[in-house]
Amino acid sequence: MKKLLVASTAIVAVAAVSSANAADPIKLSVGGYMNQYVGYVSQDDDGQQDFADVNINSETELYFRGSTTLDNGLTIGVNIDRYADRDDAGGDDVFLQISSDSLGRLRIGQTKGAAYALSHSAPNVAIGNNDGDVSDWIARPTQTAKLNSNAANNTETFVYSDQTMTASEGNDGQKIVYWTPNLGGFQAGFSYGLDANGAGIESAVNVGGGNTNNDTAWDVGVAYNGDFGGVTFGADVTFQQNNNGGTTGPLVEDRQAYRAGVSVGVAGFTVGGSYRKTNNERSIKDVDASGWDLGVAYETGPYGVSLSYASFKEDSAANSTLDDTAKTWVLGASYDLGAGVTLVGSVFTAEYEDGATAVNSTNDNEGTGIVTGLQVSF
Repeated sequence: MKKLLVASTAIVAVAAVSSANAADPIKLSVGGYMNQYVGYVSQDDDGQQDFADVNINSETELYFRGSTTLDNGLTIGVNIDRYADRDDAGGDDVFLQISSDSLGRLRIGQTKGAAYALSHSAPNVAIGNNDGDVSDWIARPTQTAKLNSNAANNTETFVYSDQTMTASEGNDGQKIVYWTPNLGGFQAGFSYGLDANGAGIESAVNVGGGNTNNDTAWDVGVAYNGDFGGVTFGADVTFQQNNNGGTTGPLVEDRQAYRAGVSVGVAGFTVGGSYRKTNNERSIKDVDASGWDLGVAYETGPYGVSLSYASFKEDSAANSTLDDTAKTWVLGASYDLGAGVTLVGSVFTAEYEDGATAVNSTNDNEGTGIVTGLQVSF
C-alpha cells in the first residue's frame, strides 16, 4: 500500500508539472486600498486619561495577486496582502490556492479560517459596527477590552472583518482551508491550523508546555446563498474550536464557539444579523460569552445608508452572574465618487461596562463620535 501511495503521488506530481509547463506562468497584479478618516469624539476621561477630541486614523493595504489555469483544469493562484501604513509592516492573507468548479477551493498558507468567507451579519456602508472600528475612536477600558480581543494576538474574536461576525479563527495563522463547490446555493468549508499570526511558517511548532501563542484551531461551517425573483437570501451556521496550546490545569479548557447569521436583500434594502455563543472564552474554563448584531442598509445608485446595533457580553469570572458588556450603535452613509473613490461618514455611540465594578468606574467608558473620510481602492 505504501509503495502504491508513493507511485500514485509521483504520477500526480508529474502530471501537474507537465500541465504547468503548458500553461502560462503566473503574473502578479498589484491592487489594494487606502482609507483616511478624520473624526470628533466625546468620551469619558476617567482614571486621569485624556483622549483627543479630534483624531485621524488611516488603514492601507497592498495586494499582489495572480493565477494560471493548467491543462488539467486546475487553477493555481497566489495571494500576497501586505499592510502598508508606516507603523504596521505585517502581512495579511498570504497563501496559495488550488481550485476548480468541480473540486472546490483549497488554500494553504497564512490565512483565515473557512467560516470567515461563509458568514452573514449586519450590513454597514461606512464605519463598521462589530469589527473594532468603533473602538478605534472610543477607547475600550482594559477590563472590557477582553470582550473583543484575543489576548495573545490583540485581534478581534467576536468579529474579524467589516463583513462578518464569525466564530472562525480570524488571525492569519498558518493553516489549510477547504471549501466545497457551490451545489444549488449550498457550500461547506473546513480549516485547521494555528491561531497565531506569523507562527509555524519556517519552523517546528511547539503546541505544548503552555505555548498559548501556538494554539491550534479548527472550524467547520455551511452556508446557503440564493436569489428568488429579485429577493436574495443568505444564511450560515459555523462551529470553531481553539485548542489551548498544551496549557493544563483546573481553570483551563478548550474554547468553543457557535454562530449563525442571516441576510435578506430586496429592492436596494438589505437586512442582516448574526448571533454567536462561546464557551470557555480565551480558554478560561466556565467563562462564557455571547454577542449579536442586527442592521439594515439601503443602497441606490451611488448612495448608501445603514443603521446597525451590536451587543456583546462576557462573564466577569468563571460561573459569574456579572457580565462585562459592550454595546454600539452606528449610523453610516456613503457616496460613490467613481474611479474607486468613496466618501463615507458615520455617527456612532459606544458603552463599555465592567460588571464587577461600580458604575462609572475607571473600568467603564462611553462616548459618541462622528467620523468622515475617503476610501480609495486601486
